[in-house]
Amino acid sequence: MGLFRPYKQGQTETEPVKGSGQKGSGQNSADDATPAPSQPEPRAEETTQPRGRTAKTGPTPTRAQAEAARMARLHPNLSRKEIRKRDRRAREERRLSNLETLEKRPERTMIRNYVDSRRTFGEFIMPIFLVIMAVWLVIIMFMPRQIVIVNLLSLVMLLTMIGWGVDTWRLWRGVKKELMARYPDMSRKGLLSYLNNRVMTPRRWRNPAPAVERGGARRTPKD
Repeated sequence: MGLFRPYKQGQTETEPVKGSGQKGSGQNSADDATPAPSQPEPRAEETTQPRGRTAKTGPTPTRAQAEAARMARLHPNLSRKEIRKRDRRAREERRLSNLETLEKRPERTMIRNYVDSRRTFGEFIMPIFLVIMAVWLVIIMFMPRQIVIVNLLSLVMLLTMIGWGVDTWRLWRGVKKELMARYPDMSRKGLLSYLNNRVMTPRRWRNPAPAVERGGARRTPKD
C-alpha cells in the first residue's frame, strides 16, 4: 500500500520530477548560447540596362495603333497650301512625262528633222512682230500724226502674215508626202499645228533641240 500517496484536497499540480527541470534549463541555456547560422545577404539587383537596348517608357502599342502610326507617316496631315503645291507638282510631272512620250513618236521626230534641216520664213516671224510693235508704240506716243508710217507698219505686218502662211503651206506639202511614204496608216490629227509651232519658234529656242543641221546633216552631240 505504500505505492500510492494519500490524496489531499486542493492539491492539483503534481510535483516536477527531480532532475527534469535542471536538464531542460540546461538545454535552453545551451540553445541561447549557440549563435544562429548567418544567412547570405540578397544580391542587389543590377540597375543598368543591357547594351543596345533602351528602357521601356510605356506600354507596347497595339496592332491598330501601330498601323495608324504607320499610315500617319505615309500620309501626313498637310495644310491646304502644301496640298495645292503637291498637286501642282504632280500635275507638272505628269504633263512633262506625257509630253516626253509624245515627242518620242516617229512622226513627230520626222517633222522636227524636216523643219530643222531647212531655212524657214516662220522662224523670223516673232522677231519681226516684236520690232513692228515697238516702232508702232513709239510712233503713237511721240508722233501721233505720222499716219503714213503707221499704215506702212500695218502693211508690213500683213505681208509678214501672208509669208508665214505660204511658208507653212510649202512645208506641210513636203511633210504630207513624207508621212504618206513612211506612215500611210497613221493619223495626221494635230500634226499641222505641231509643224506650225516648230516653224514659229526660233531655232535656238526649239525644244527638243534640233538633231540635224541645216541641209540635212545630222548634228554631233556636244561634249
